Amino acid sequence: MAHATPKEPRFLPRVERVPKNKPEAASGNPFVATSSGNPFDTDDEEEQQGIFSKHKMLLRIPTKANGEMLHLTVSKNWLFCIMNNAERTTLLRFFLPRAIPPGEAVLDKYLSGTGYKITRIFLDPTGHHLIVSLVPKSAGSGVSPDFLYVHCTQTAQAQTLKVRRIEKFKDHEITAVAFNPFHGNDTTTGSILLGTSRGLIFETELSPAGEGHIPKKQVYDLGLGRLKYPITGLRLLCASIGSRYMVVVTSPECIYAFKETLRPDERSLNPIFANYVSGVQEPHCEERKTDLNYSQLRFYATPQSKYPKQWAWLCGVGIRVGELALEDSTGATLVGDTLISLDFDKKTYLSYEERRLSIPKAFVLTEFHAVLLYADHIRAICLLNQQLVYKESFDEAEVGRPLNIERDELTGSIYVYTTKTLFNLKVTNEERNIWHIYLEKGQYERAMASAAGNLEHLQVVLERRAEAAFEEGAHEVAANFYAETEHPFEEVCLKFMVLPDKRPIINYVKKRLRKLTTGKPLDLASVDEDHANAVKAMVLWLIDLYLIQINMPDQDAERREAWQTEYDEFMADPHVLAFTVNNSADAQELIAQHADPTNMAKFAIAIGDYEQVVTQQLKADNYSGALQTLAQQRKPELFYKYIPLLMGKLPKPTVDTLMAQGSRLDLEKLVPDMVVIETREQREQTMRYLEFAIYQLNTTYDAVHNILLHLYAEHQPKQLMKYLEIQGRDETLVHYNIQYALKVCTDLEVKEACVFLQCLLNMWDPAVALALTFDIKLAKETANRQTDAQLRRRLWLRIAYHDIKGTDDVKKALNLLKECDLLRIEDLLPFFADFQKIDNFKDPICEALEKYNKSIQELRHEMDETQKQSDRVQRELQKLREHKILITPEDNCSLCNLMALAKPFFAFMCGHKFHNDCLEKQVVPLLTKERSRELTTLKHQLEAELQSQQASGAVPKQQAVEMQRKRLKIQTQIEDILAGDCLFCGLYIEIVDQPLVDDWDQVNVEWE
Repeated sequence: MAHATPKEPRFLPRVERVPKNKPEAASGNPFVATSSGNPFDTDDEEEQQGIFSKHKMLLRIPTKANGEMLHLTVSKNWLFCIMNNAERTTLLRFFLPRAIPPGEAVLDKYLSGTGYKITRIFLDPTGHHLIVSLVPKSAGSGVSPDFLYVHCTQTAQAQTLKVRRIEKFKDHEITAVAFNPFHGNDTTTGSILLGTSRGLIFETELSPAGEGHIPKKQVYDLGLGRLKYPITGLRLLCASIGSRYMVVVTSPECIYAFKETLRPDERSLNPIFANYVSGVQEPHCEERKTDLNYSQLRFYATPQSKYPKQWAWLCGVGIRVGELALEDSTGATLVGDTLISLDFDKKTYLSYEERRLSIPKAFVLTEFHAVLLYADHIRAICLLNQQLVYKESFDEAEVGRPLNIERDELTGSIYVYTTKTLFNLKVTNEERNIWHIYLEKGQYERAMASAAGNLEHLQVVLERRAEAAFEEGAHEVAANFYAETEHPFEEVCLKFMVLPDKRPIINYVKKRLRKLTTGKPLDLASVDEDHANAVKAMVLWLIDLYLIQINMPDQDAERREAWQTEYDEFMADPHVLAFTVNNSADAQELIAQHADPTNMAKFAIAIGDYEQVVTQQLKADNYSGALQTLAQQRKPELFYKYIPLLMGKLPKPTVDTLMAQGSRLDLEKLVPDMVVIETREQREQTMRYLEFAIYQLNTTYDAVHNILLHLYAEHQPKQLMKYLEIQGRDETLVHYNIQYALKVCTDLEVKEACVFLQCLLNMWDPAVALALTFDIKLAKETANRQTDAQLRRRLWLRIAYHDIKGTDDVKKALNLLKECDLLRIEDLLPFFADFQKIDNFKDPICEALEKYNKSIQELRHEMDETQKQSDRVQRELQKLREHKILITPEDNCSLCNLMALAKPFFAFMCGHKFHNDCLEKQVVPLLTKERSRELTTLKHQLEAELQSQQASGAVPKQQAVEMQRKRLKIQTQIEDILAGDCLFCGLYIEIVDQPLVDDWDQVNVEWE
């Protein structure tokens, strides 16, 4: 539709906060505990509990190291602290989650007697590399600034802290360090940056393996020769995608940003500053004049992330807060101009002690708050509205003087430490009121994202957003947001109904309807009555609203079409369609009130009432529309009912529609009603569909074949012969009625078809006789199709009689003899006149005599050969009668090598001799299944005969002879099976090409 798409409400996924620490560290670590239980317990708190709560932590510090805490830092749950007492200064390393004994290193030899004091300590993200900055205790101590490098390792039982002094950076006080989280690991820091008190930035790399070879390179100078221009903050950042690096540097008055894209294999950080050193670029710089001699740079990243999303800078005007733009290679890097004013100017005239208490010493950044540490208290300020949300004082006499506040960026835990005590500052659901702050500021998208986890809060935001959009005139946007609220339906509808544009009210009702139907069954009978009534009211109202817009007078066609398209999509919705099917009477009545026949027809189609649609269309002479409706529906009965009328009006489109239906229609019901042949077009289209039914649908329904055959015979005889040939010449396979076809062709005088059909009915004589009346060639082809020689000869004699009688054409007679090998010249002579000269038949007669003579000679030769074969057989029989085999006691069975005469045996003419039982053992496995069954049956019969004779006792002589004869016959059959041929000379040779195994499945089973 040609209108602006309203902005939909977006509900951003809520960012899950990673627990600051796991509960597993509570009771399992004897070296760390809290006065209020486990400081890392992240169970859900009650809403009335404050966002921030301070819990005292007890570190199990070794007795010798116990004293005043000077410094503390933490990263990745590795906590470092420096303890000082009258005897020594000790560096301790704790692992908070697990019970590993703390690592310990005494620093006295680097401090006592040398005039040094510790100003700052810096810990890398892995918790394995620590830098301790040293400065002279006084100007006259005779030493220059220096720093210590501590490398830490650990096992499950102990920790090792290796401390060494880095001489290369002598005379440089280290005030800031930018560790490299992208290339650093447990064994090396990778390339890191060191900031000094004179504004110099150095690049170096520290590792336990690099003793005596520490790289040192100055990469930039912000101090420009000034003796006091301390770098208070230094951070190395990298874009999450690509190799876009950025270095953020702060001094008491300025914040700088350096950006450069490095090669993926580049490990040095010097290229980041190259263009700035050469003057090609100037670093991004923001200056804030102040009389403070310090500033602090902090970043916020979600726990376990290397890529911060917020930055904050504590400077002389307050706290600057913003976002990072690492991917932007041209614009500003430090985006955002939020300033949390701390009213430093008003405190300029306070006394030193008053100013000391009113100016923050340090701060850390959370997602929505800045937590500031003062000389005597701690407070948290919301970054969004600068409201104070938390404040708690320190009793210096009890807990000591507050020193600093640190945040473990990898776990999110916040630690506050004093000279005597360590606290964990627990953050509980800090985003709980953020939605309301965004709402009050009119930042609705962010408010919705923040309130997405609380339906009650989200409803408030959505209602305020909808009200604001309505007041601004963005009615469609307001409708979309109102639909997501639980605001009373009637009140919202009254708001939108007075508007001339009905688009907002339609959108609103549609969305509310979608909320009611989403996840609900299509059948409203299974839901409660109130819900069903609400759905019914909304659907009917939307139908009414849409039809009003569609039928609005003086509306351009494009807009009307757009409304119609949207209405069609609405009516096709499954829930709407299910409702309209179950409440078709109400919907039809409503549509009828709008006098919209097009949508009435569409609705009837949608609910399946096609008969009414077709009836109305036919009454309006809309035959094309009726045909389209029939094509869309799935009830074959409507085709049978309306096709006769449509065939009379639109023959070709009707046949096209029928063909598109394929085999869905029953031809036995359709064809008798659809045959309309009043005009040529109707006849041609009828024939087209019948051909489609026969050749595409392969129908065997005889009525279809008979009707098409009749139409072919009457109007297209050539197509008839093609059809008959396709059907074939086997009367059992054709699908038309042959007698009916013959009658039709006879009545319509389609003689060629009659000949074809008479042949199918074996009416050969009438077929040839009919063919002779119009086509002698067809008569000859018909005669040749007959396979019976005698009948074919008779048919050819009929043809010869028709062709020769009365013409005495000798040439025709001779041609007939060549065409049919069954005819002889003597068969044709009676058809000629009695006084025909025989000279004309000389050659055929001679040829016939030669054939007879040749046949006589062949028969004589065959008789001679037969006589010779008979004589040879008689001689061989005589030899067999005289043949004898001599058996001696020395002859053995060819199988068992025992004396042959010891048992019944078989002797073969080849000379082999076998005992009966030996031969049977060898022959039976070689028999086929049929012969084996036959042998078994004969043995049972022989055994039965023997038992019958024994049971009958003495019997008459004639009966005994008969029984003996029967036994001998069975015995002879058994011997024929077992000794029909020599085992070695016959049977083995015959089976030499047979496989050794017939049933491999059985063999596999036996082998298994």
